[in-house]
Amino acid sequence: MLHLLSIVSPIFIVLALGKILSLFNLIKTDFINASNRLIFFVLLPALLFYKIAQAEIYTSFNLTIFLVMCVTVFSIFMLSFIVGRIFHVGKKQLGTFAMNNFRANYAYMGLPVSYYAFGDEGLMIASLLMAFIVPLVNLLSIISLSLNSSKKVRMWTFIKNTLLNPLAIGCILGIIFSLAKIEFYYFIDKTLSLLTGVTLPLALLCIGATMKREMIRGNKLLIANTLLIKLLVMPFTAFLIISTFSETISLTGQVLIIMLSSPAATVNYVLASSMDGDPDVASGGIILSTVFSLFTYIFWLAVLV
Repeated sequence: MLHLLSIVSPIFIVLALGKILSLFNLIKTDFINASNRLIFFVLLPALLFYKIAQAEIYTSFNLTIFLVMCVTVFSIFMLSFIVGRIFHVGKKQLGTFAMNNFRANYAYMGLPVSYYAFGDEGLMIASLLMAFIVPLVNLLSIISLSLNSSKKVRMWTFIKNTLLNPLAIGCILGIIFSLAKIEFYYFIDKTLSLLTGVTLPLALLCIGATMKREMIRGNKLLIANTLLIKLLVMPFTAFLIISTFSETISLTGQVLIIMLSSPAATVNYVLASSMDGDPDVASGGIILSTVFSLFTYIFWLAVLV
């Protein structure tokens, strides 16, 4: 147990540090906003590109695990709407609730935990999985919100959020470099290593700094269901499918389960606000799932490692 705690605790210590620094005004709103833009448009795409480009896709890519990922995400997508209908959830809340359940903080939380739990190979596999899961959850997020919104989704919005997303572009370029077996010059490799090394710590500091108690609002029943579905049901679905067809869970399967057990994505709040969703349900689910993920990460690592 102490070993597992030592894997996860550095991530949450940095989150807590971000909160403490914000309380002493050492991290302010302008810094957080600028850092988030830098992470989203430069640092994280560079990290994904760098790690995927270094991967041996022919050996690292596992079609079975990819199919498990797709089936799991679609299953949670459908389950969320079924649960929403059972509890007679309003239209504005339903799309946000569904999005919180399947769109996780794969980048800011899933990548660090994969790295600390499984090392560089785990980070590489997690980055490769993100190349496929990011466009998928972006697409389903738009569908979830548009189904229950009075606003029409423009084609440009759809393309921008799925195909022209900086993370998706970084992943696609990484896949091209990997398949083409393009090797980086020494100075380029060291530059990317230096640049991308700041990505995960900075992202965790920003998440911690933005976590506020007053953001925990919205439908408490929906938020409780999000904690259950996002942190337990979703990774368990993948775990059950893999265990059914295989006696052992490969490293790729283990990384997938950890990625799927990540808390709700912070970007869900932005999407809910801009696409006629429920920002309160989004923020409540994001904050509480992030806090409780400390315990569920330890649980899933205990099951897998």
